[in-house]
Amino acid sequence: MLLLAGFGCELPAQREPQGGGYDSNKAPACVFYAPEKIDILPLTEFKDAAGGETRLEAYVSLLDSAGSQIKFPGKIRFELYEHVQRSAEPKGRRVAIWPEINTTEPNEPRSHWFDLGDPARNDLFWRDFIRAYQFTLPCGPQPAASYILEATCLTNDGRRLIAETSLRKIK
Repeated sequence: MLLLAGFGCELPAQREPQGGGYDSNKAPACVFYAPEKIDILPLTEFKDAAGGETRLEAYVSLLDSAGSQIKFPGKIRFELYEHVQRSAEPKGRRVAIWPEINTTEPNEPRSHWFDLGDPARNDLFWRDFIRAYQFTLPCGPQPAASYILEATCLTNDGRRLIAETSLRKIK
C-alpha cells in the first residue's frame, strides 16, 4: 500500500513561459530591484559654508523598474558644467568633477567615484527619511550663476545611469 501511495506524490513539472518571455521563477530576486534610473532631487542646491566657501548639497536617488527609490551598491560621480544660455547644447565648460577624498590613505590616488559598494560606506551617504543619498561637495568660488549638474551611476552589473539638472547659484 505504501508503495502505491508513493507514486501519486510527484511534484508537478515546471512549465516554460509562453511566448518566449522572461521567466521570473528562474531569475534571482535582485534583478527586479536593481536600479534602472538615477534622479537628482530638487533638494539639491548651493549653500554657503564658513569662511566664504560654497558647497553643493547633492541629493540623488536610485529608482528600480517600478519607480521606487532604493538603496543599492554602485559608484556615483558628479560633474558641474557652466550653463550656456540659448544654445542647442546647454552644457558648457566643465568647472568641477568631484573626486572622493580618501581620508584614511592620503597618499593613495583619488578616485572620481564615490564607491557605495561597502555597506558601511553606503550607510554613510544614505538618508532613510528621504530614501536618497546625500553628498556634500566643496565648490570654492564659482564665477557663473547658472550650472548643470550631472550625476553618473555605475551599477555593479556595468550599466551607466545618467541624470542632469539645472542649478542656479544665488548670490
